[in-house]
Amino acid sequence: MSWFKKMAEAIKGSEDFSDIKSSTVRDILNGDIFSKKIFKKQTKLMIMIALLMFAYVDNRFSCERQLATEIELKKKIQDVKYESLTISAELMKISRQTSVLNMINTRGVDLVQTSTPPIVIADSVEEK
Repeated sequence: MSWFKKMAEAIKGSEDFSDIKSSTVRDILNGDIFSKKIFKKQTKLMIMIALLMFAYVDNRFSCERQLATEIELKKKIQDVKYESLTISAELMKISRQTSVLNMINTRGVDLVQTSTPPIVIADSVEEK
């Protein structure tokens, strides 16, 4: 804490605050306080602080924009996942043996289910 006190004393000792002490509320509201010697001396510092504030605000807005985009994309991904699950469930339902037989019968196709199992034909040429 003593370091802060030393810095405050050094600043108070090197600057003349008498013209600021003589300022009134009217000077502050009119902006005449910025024409005082101490403010003219610190113009570059004030410009730098203003630029840093603008950069900070811009950074905050861009981060919020990115977060909103991320949330929107997560919702879209979730919707696509649900749609994919729905489509795959419908495909599984349609591709069941009973569903295929029902579709064949309703469309009037003359197909009959075989009672003998399929025979595996072995390839006579062996690959090396």
